[in-house]
Amino acid sequence: MGLGPGGLLVAAAAAASSTVSTSARLVATPPRLGIGLGPLGQLLPDRVEVSELQLVAKPGLVSQVLAPLDETATPPNSSAFAHSPLDVLRRGAANRTQAEIVRVRLNAQGDGRALLGSLIFSGIGALLILMLFTLLRRRAPEVYAREGASVDGTNGPKDWWALVRATSPDDEVRAAGLDAWALLEFYRLNIRIIWMIGPPILLVICPAHYVATRGSPDFLGRLDISGIPDRSAFYWMHAAFVWFVVLSVSFCVSVAHRDFLARRFRWLRSAPSPQATTVMVENIPEALRSDAALKDYFCGRDGLFMRRSEIVADAYIVRKTYQLRPMWEHLQELRRTLSLARSSRRQGHEESDAEEEEKLRQLAQDVRDQEQEVAAERMRVEAAVAVRDPSVCSSSGFVTFTSVLWQRLALKEDFRANKAEFVISAPADPSDVVYENLMADAVGSHTREWLGWLCLLGLFLGWSPVVVFISSWTTLSTIEAYVPLADDALRIASDILPFLPSLVEGVLATAALRLFLALLPDILYRIITGCFCVKSGVAAQFRLGRWYFSFLLIFVLLVTTLGRSLVVTAVALAKDPTRIIDLMAVWLPRASHYYFSYMIMGWLTLAWEMTRFANFAVYYSLTAFHGSGPKAAKHFSEPESAASYGMGARMGLASLMFAITIVFSTCSPLMLVFSLVYFSIGRMAYGYLLVHAETRKPDSGGHFWVEAMRQVCFILVLFVLLMTGVLVARFNTFWCGPAFLTLGALPAVYMLWSRLHSYEWETLPLEEMMKAWRSGDSVRSMEPDGAEQVAASPAGGACPTSPDIRATMGVGSCSGDVSQLGLQARYRQPECEPPPGAAP
Repeated sequence: MGLGPGGLLVAAAAAASSTVSTSARLVATPPRLGIGLGPLGQLLPDRVEVSELQLVAKPGLVSQVLAPLDETATPPNSSAFAHSPLDVLRRGAANRTQAEIVRVRLNAQGDGRALLGSLIFSGIGALLILMLFTLLRRRAPEVYAREGASVDGTNGPKDWWALVRATSPDDEVRAAGLDAWALLEFYRLNIRIIWMIGPPILLVICPAHYVATRGSPDFLGRLDISGIPDRSAFYWMHAAFVWFVVLSVSFCVSVAHRDFLARRFRWLRSAPSPQATTVMVENIPEALRSDAALKDYFCGRDGLFMRRSEIVADAYIVRKTYQLRPMWEHLQELRRTLSLARSSRRQGHEESDAEEEEKLRQLAQDVRDQEQEVAAERMRVEAAVAVRDPSVCSSSGFVTFTSVLWQRLALKEDFRANKAEFVISAPADPSDVVYENLMADAVGSHTREWLGWLCLLGLFLGWSPVVVFISSWTTLSTIEAYVPLADDALRIASDILPFLPSLVEGVLATAALRLFLALLPDILYRIITGCFCVKSGVAAQFRLGRWYFSFLLIFVLLVTTLGRSLVVTAVALAKDPTRIIDLMAVWLPRASHYYFSYMIMGWLTLAWEMTRFANFAVYYSLTAFHGSGPKAAKHFSEPESAASYGMGARMGLASLMFAITIVFSTCSPLMLVFSLVYFSIGRMAYGYLLVHAETRKPDSGGHFWVEAMRQVCFILVLFVLLMTGVLVARFNTFWCGPAFLTLGALPAVYMLWSRLHSYEWETLPLEEMMKAWRSGDSVRSMEPDGAEQVAASPAGGACPTSPDIRATMGVGSCSGDVSQLGLQARYRQPECEPPPGAAP
């Protein structure tokens, strides 16, 4: 979702109140303090007005926080602050804060109407989208089921929800992998946390806030922490609830992590071959860069294992197929075109005209000619590998052992005195390896990596000027000036719906931002895959998830603390890191209503994902305009975008939503209600998509879960620091009991972090391995001769008990057939593999 769907919430908020600039909303009641900032004032807006209903209570403390930034203060009534929203836009990004750019609205009286508008808009919108999903699923059931799955009788309006409820966590692991289970379990974890901390917070903190702000006309504002008087005894209650939240989250996370470890160990025990018995080798010396030489290094006459040929089953050097790869890709495109043409012919008339027959014959001849060219080039490559030709043989390869024990030994040893040579690591799934990046030499890889870091830096620093430039052309006044017809139409419509101009202005104000951030996962994914030499698609997704979460955390949750420039803010925080506590305490609680709507508008995004609209559009185009059959159209419409709908973007977004939930859980307790609905919808949507509809994604075996747990710990640290800053501000001194009590929760977070990192999860502990060996619960036998035993569940989960569920997941039995998981038999580049039945 990113900030794209989040931008919709501004439209809903604008529908209930007129659109004004952020700086004009800083004061809700007559101010008692005005602070002008000098050249370094880019950390905060031009003027800070602190009212009776806002967070900071004592002028002395605010002066201490902002004094280091204020060198040449501007008088409070200076005309420099008198500007309209269009004036701010014309002055450009240099005089606008990051919060103004993303249209973050600070809390103000009347936000209740905007919140109600968001609830109505999102609730009705989500129901309409679900109705659309039901209609599309009835129109094209193949799009909403896996290839090979039964679609008979599964297109009713409620049966998909029944499938989700009937699917157990073990079914999720088997059908979609451990990573998919991790995403679904993370949503379930958030639901459990909210049910644990929500009732006490809503039943205690909300009434306390309401009583403490007696006399205020703003009902929604009375439920926030900003209205509590200074030095109130209620702040001791807040300090206690910080501990309650930290301990509750720690307990739920610890229980869920133990469940993950059990599933991770089962996944490792039942990992399919050849992944379970193979190592990836990088920086291979030139003398060993051939299949035969690499194998002899391990089990040859002078090999490491002294002629024990039964130890190594296969060795493969990655080929530099710079000429073969384009030829092979062209062959695949020709085959695809021929398949579509034949499918279209079968769906049409039995007798085709002579022109169509000639076209099919020509396509078939083109395929045969291209196959011959590919075969000739493949033979040339293999001949060059036999003589260790450096123009063909890369420095990377794979060695497959006959036993898990030999693979485990190889992973833990240094093969040479020079640790830069023969670098051993566990490989990804054979079908997920990015062989193109393994072809690159060290110099080229480092150059591309430096370019990738520069691209990321430019993305972080240049996003706001781009958004400002585009948004200057997406204002209502600009459209009215250049499109007179739109002005007349809007004037007529506003007579019927008075709130329409505000709604349109709110939508247009964030149109550029929504467009930019809707493409953010694709931009990040292109940078990662184009510049960084990631070895697998899962590794690319992992980086995407980490950087996507970082971007969203900075420019969504912490955007109000950035001032006018990310660079200036970073420099100031480098000089004094503790300033981040003051910035969060001053600004985050004052923007809680914005994040209410952000969370609510997230309901629409989750519902929209269920429609699989891009896949449906391709499927419908192939069937309606190209005459393709349902099976062929289904095949060519899959998979969905790896950037926007991959595990990285989805897990990064889920972590952001968890961060918003926890950070505002005690400051604005109503957030817990909206978050509960969000995570419930997400559990329902992804429970259907990942298990029953989408193509199974490559599985890392839980790396995304471990990264999410690290982010949870970081989010808890942010929460503790925020509440500490809030309490310090309200007592006008750090030396106060509630602040000390709150800060004391940091050791509890550290204990959670250390407990999570004390478990071994990357490799199977020897104790667990020997237990599996004795019980026979292992895919690969531990015996030296490599005898195989196939487990009942190759994906690490129990076999689904219901045949109906198995049918909808696209798996017909529990025999453990590796082909059902889409795995290749060996680590080979697809362009180097001859077609079935052809001579090697």
